[in-house]
Amino acid sequence: MEHNTETRRKTRRINRRTVLKGVGGASGAALVGAPFSGVAAAGGRGRPCHKDFECADGDVYVKFEFVIETDEEGVITECGFEEETDTGLIQITEWEHKHGEACEPISVEWEADGYVATKVTAFGGTDCDTVNYPGTAYTSELQNNGGNTAAISNLQFCLEEVPFPDCPFYGTTRGDPTGIISIRYDPDANAIIETEVGDIPDDSTNNNYPNGLAFDDETDVWYFAEVDGTLKTMNEDGALGIKTYGVVTPNGESIAGATFHDGRYLFIPNGSDELWAVDISGGSASASKVTDLDWSNIGLGDLAAGDDGTLYVSTTNSNLGAIFFSVDVNNLGDQNLISDGSRDEYATGKQLAFENGTLWAHAANGGHWYTVDLTDGSLSDLVATTNEYTDLASCGEAEWEVSE
Repeated sequence: MEHNTETRRKTRRINRRTVLKGVGGASGAALVGAPFSGVAAAGGRGRPCHKDFECADGDVYVKFEFVIETDEEGVITECGFEEETDTGLIQITEWEHKHGEACEPISVEWEADGYVATKVTAFGGTDCDTVNYPGTAYTSELQNNGGNTAAISNLQFCLEEVPFPDCPFYGTTRGDPTGIISIRYDPDANAIIETEVGDIPDDSTNNNYPNGLAFDDETDVWYFAEVDGTLKTMNEDGALGIKTYGVVTPNGESIAGATFHDGRYLFIPNGSDELWAVDISGGSASASKVTDLDWSNIGLGDLAAGDDGTLYVSTTNSNLGAIFFSVDVNNLGDQNLISDGSRDEYATGKQLAFENGTLWAHAANGGHWYTVDLTDGSLSDLVATTNEYTDLASCGEAEWEVSE
């Protein structure tokens, strides 16, 4: 059977609003409500199957009805899915209809930022179809009384918060050659997917380098550093090419953690007490000291900058031992020790990356992931375990061209 695919968006209310209930007709669909009030509703001979739908404790229930709008003469003017539960957590982005029947949907796709569907039930005709962990799409397995595919009348979802962000973090691997890896949750696979973006080899025998990874989400450029403080970028050419800028640390120190904020690559030279920045917008690397820090002998760890300009720093050592502190880059005198607690319970010594205002911490030894309480630096319970990454960059959707 030939199908057409269209993206439908509700733009206005028309005179009459009806709901597709899925009974009668060759397609298994009918219109209910004026001017079609003579058609019986589905399930008139007992409890409709979709009434038995339930979600597990902790999941969020969401229901969509397929709505058809008509003018005063009963001519269909608009149709589409509308959420009945009013959570706003999931959006149906596309739906496919039967050939020649623009208001008889048989397939849907959706987005649910921060959530994953653990279950979906479709109802149409007098039939129900339930799929566990459907990913982000459903195609009708519903049948009408004639044994043909029935149009979808309503959809019910159970949603749970995703166990890991679908906006990809980026990490540098151990080993030779070192690679930049995309790390993200894929709701279609119901798994964390780790995919190599590209190799960033150097001549060092140190498995922790290259390091100092950062990502500019505006230009889709990755920054990283070799063990001698040489700064490089990947993807300035849009095709994952690597460009070298030379040593940017004041005395050839290494860079063991970095972040990108407000057009600048920010880092602390390993073992120092200074915050530095690099700007490459002029075509060469312009490095400058941003501020002195309240702590010395700082070894990283990592840096991550929030959208509000607060820089969070995780150290492996300092004059106070391993600590977790913050610096307001808009008010450089505002520096605060957040924690000097154990690495098992606090963000000290961890790799750091932001995603939608949440700070994530990764243990390079062991590959464990946690979220961080920014008030005291404490770690959540274990969220996930992946491969080990020597440095992280905050999440962002990157684009590049693949060389032929």
